[in-house]
Amino acid sequence: MGMNSTATAYNFGQLGSAHMHNDNGEDLTPPDGMVIVAITMLGATTFDKLTCDTSNSVVYSDTETNNVYFGIANGNTGGNSEVVDTSIEFPAGMTIYGRWTVVSLNAADTDGGIIAYFGF
Repeated sequence: MGMNSTATAYNFGQLGSAHMHNDNGEDLTPPDGMVIVAITMLGATTFDKLTCDTSNSVVYSDTETNNVYFGIANGNTGGNSEVVDTSIEFPAGMTIYGRWTVVSLNAADTDGGIIAYFGF
């Protein structure tokens, strides 16, 4: 029996993905109307751009309602997070989840690069 579920589509990358391994000053951006919702590191990876989607607010119930985003130069003091900068290295095999509009590698990744998954 078939299943038409957005959750299933996210889990299996059915909304699209892209591979990136070079650092030629290029940015990886999602298709129009979409964002990057997950990034899997195929090798040890550092980013120089991890631009958060700021189109919606993140709401923490029973605490506060603020615009709270995580990425390069963005941290959430209320959530005790730190800014992700170019010195943070993500290990191979790790997948991070969020909402980003632009991703760029800090250096060329000869170990495989990243796979970015798209969503709404």
